[in-house]
Amino acid sequence: MDRMNIRDKFRVTEKAHLLLFVIIASAAFLRAFTISSESLWLDEAVSVKISSQSLASIISSTTQGETNPPLYYMLLHLWTLLFGQSEVAIRSLSACLGTISVVLIYKVGNLLFDRRVGIIAAFLLATSAYAIDYSQEARQYSLLLLLTLLSFLLFVMLLKANKRNTITFIAYSLTNIMLCYTHMFGLLMIGSQVLYFLLFRRKYPRARLLFWAAQAVTLVAFLPWAFVIATRIFQEASHALAWIPEPSLTVVATVIGALGGAGYLWRPLGVILVFILLFLCLAGVFGSSVSWQENGSDKQLQSNRLRSLLNSLREPRPVLLLIWFLFPLIMAIILSLTVMPLLVSRYLIGTTAAIYLLTALGISNISSLLSKYRLRSNLTAFMLTGLIIIISIPGLHTYYTQPQKDPWRDVAVFIGQEVKPGDVMIFVPDYNVTPFKYYYRGDPEISIAPEEVIVDETFASTWERVWLVSMNDVSEKDHPIKQQLLLYYGNDSLILQKEFDRIQVDLFSGMDN
Repeated sequence: MDRMNIRDKFRVTEKAHLLLFVIIASAAFLRAFTISSESLWLDEAVSVKISSQSLASIISSTTQGETNPPLYYMLLHLWTLLFGQSEVAIRSLSACLGTISVVLIYKVGNLLFDRRVGIIAAFLLATSAYAIDYSQEARQYSLLLLLTLLSFLLFVMLLKANKRNTITFIAYSLTNIMLCYTHMFGLLMIGSQVLYFLLFRRKYPRARLLFWAAQAVTLVAFLPWAFVIATRIFQEASHALAWIPEPSLTVVATVIGALGGAGYLWRPLGVILVFILLFLCLAGVFGSSVSWQENGSDKQLQSNRLRSLLNSLREPRPVLLLIWFLFPLIMAIILSLTVMPLLVSRYLIGTTAAIYLLTALGISNISSLLSKYRLRSNLTAFMLTGLIIIISIPGLHTYYTQPQKDPWRDVAVFIGQEVKPGDVMIFVPDYNVTPFKYYYRGDPEISIAPEEVIVDETFASTWERVWLVSMNDVSEKDHPIKQQLLLYYGNDSLILQKEFDRIQVDLFSGMDN
């Protein structure tokens, strides 16, 4: 009998490992598929520009003119030294980090609950268009997700350890330090752990010393960047975040929908997905403790169920996931209302893991409940997970088939074919020169003039041909630089126009045509 049990357990474990391997392989494929089909957009080109410097210069750049900490740029610097600066090489770092995140979410789910929760959460994250998007972008958000998951994994390991574990303490402290130096919202992820520990500290007396010691180490290590935030981001560099809208119910709903993967779906389908995830998350929080027995009077049943619902909020594991999701979101809203707008879905990408873990727990709870009615638990879990994937498929199709980024590669190729010696270019806004320079391989070299040069009366006599590259959300009638160029060179001077999605390219010539 014992041998049979061992064999059965081995077969179940073997099947689970095979399924996990398939999920990880699928995640890697989805993150590599068409990874270089679109151009680097502005922020990615900035990542390349910063990471192309020496490590010392990267630190200097991020403390003076960049709103993000330096860790990702330093990592990208080392990565490109090995693999080069092609689009595939640059973005493959995020793809690798995103794939590892799928492994980590399984680890967290398995450690907190069981193997089934971990596998379902890994499956949801592996096929999430939202997670795939940022796994194919040369920015720090894929690293932010990975470090958030690793931090929570080590946090749970620290809490569950029967004795003080120095290795876990060191790994947890280093992970939190890296999390803070990846993005300032890493602080909110750690803050959710602190809040949880304060609420349930009596359950973890052995972990108290190491937990607070880890927070102290993180705080001391983060102080240099905290000084940068205090003196620059909220004072001198606040204009860099001026594009973020003021928080509203619509903005909050859009952010939550994006985190759940609904941002790539047709709106009615996206709303359905959000409500399904919300229902499953609630089933994850309350489903474990609700009494489903139907003995006794109706009043007794209602009283027992209400008591069970309230007791659910005392169950540490689901509450940890709930705080993981809600605390960063609520704090981002508070900061947006009191300091400056900061509510952006990608800043909160670390909470995506909490959403999918809660969803997976809800699926597991519902499957266990329905098993009492002679429905196979694993089959029910598979069907519920499949339902979410089926609803999400149109979002994946949209992501892979519709343009997501500005086509700077096409712009650079077009201008490279038409440029002549002595031409000058003006970019509006002027920071868009960064992605253009990444792609431009034209011969001869072309001069770049700032927007302000247009007010110089000698401009027209200095340059015979002027390229104006601007975002086409400004009409020709309201475009001050375009109107000024027409005034300088004449109404017939606009000799070439070309639109590239959101980018407008105009060529003005003062020569006789």
